[in-house]
Amino acid sequence: MGQIVEIAYANLLSPMILFFLMGILAVLVNSDLKVPSAFYVGYTMIILFTIGIKGGVELRNVSFLEMLPAIFAAVFLSIMMLFIAYFIVKKLFRFSIVNSWAIAAHYGSVSAVTFVAGIAFLDKVAVYYEAYMSAILVIMEGPAIILAIIFYKMYVQKNGGENNNPNSSLQHVVKEAFFGKSIFLLLGGIFIGFVAHTDGLIKIQPLFGDLFYGVLCIFLLHMGMIATQSIKQMEKLNPLSFMFAFILPIIGGTIGVLVGNVIGLSLGGAFILAILTGSASYIAAPAAIEQAIPKASSGIYLGSALGLTLPFNLIIGIPYFYWVATMLY
Repeated sequence: MGQIVEIAYANLLSPMILFFLMGILAVLVNSDLKVPSAFYVGYTMIILFTIGIKGGVELRNVSFLEMLPAIFAAVFLSIMMLFIAYFIVKKLFRFSIVNSWAIAAHYGSVSAVTFVAGIAFLDKVAVYYEAYMSAILVIMEGPAIILAIIFYKMYVQKNGGENNNPNSSLQHVVKEAFFGKSIFLLLGGIFIGFVAHTDGLIKIQPLFGDLFYGVLCIFLLHMGMIATQSIKQMEKLNPLSFMFAFILPIIGGTIGVLVGNVIGLSLGGAFILAILTGSASYIAAPAAIEQAIPKASSGIYLGSALGLTLPFNLIIGIPYFYWVATMLY
């Protein structure tokens, strides 16, 4: 217990978490602090490109066969979390089928911000992790979203329903899930990092490298504000109905560490796999679900993923996942 408290204390004092907490405080005290939307788009692009470029550079030294176990594990974990999330929110928390599939899509997908916070934590404690984990992030983004929408459409057809929205077609959904802005920027960054000349990468290092953690801190300040605003919008709802937002990260993260250990990942790699499995999407999933499952409540799926699970993982999940990993290695 002393070890996990020590890890949690160290995590809380990291600049990224402190910026996130400042964002929460800004909303709680009704500060007039605002982040211009243009800035948000700009630093989101920098963060996602930087993750991708770093991963692409590291992929030069990794064979596909070396990645194969992690790729299979990533797809398996994504699909597994989809069904675990659906079962919990439908059977235990009694949400409607429509909202259950929408929520499950978010918890089967992943959060890039939680991933980056986990990488930063490992860098701080000087723990090695596999270079290809950025590619695993990309792989885990889409499968659960697609499957959730397919099962929802099967349910609609079975019950004689019909959705004439052209943006809800499976082709459009696949495009949104696998080539939405977050995935596109990550894939683009990986491609650039993989094929670009080293001297060219050195020239862009000041923006896509040196400034990365500073930009990330401002991003987390903004995320803290948005997360708190999402929670405030849920004030009229029964808080106990959203306990799944804390249960699912613990389940997913614990299973992620175990699977990472079984397939032979390092301590750091298993920790990152736990973070991905225990996280919830609030960029790619909402964009696809809004179009494909319009009857689902965005306040529920976005409020839980962004307003509850993201803060939980940044403050509690990261030290917990790392502690579980250290128990196995």
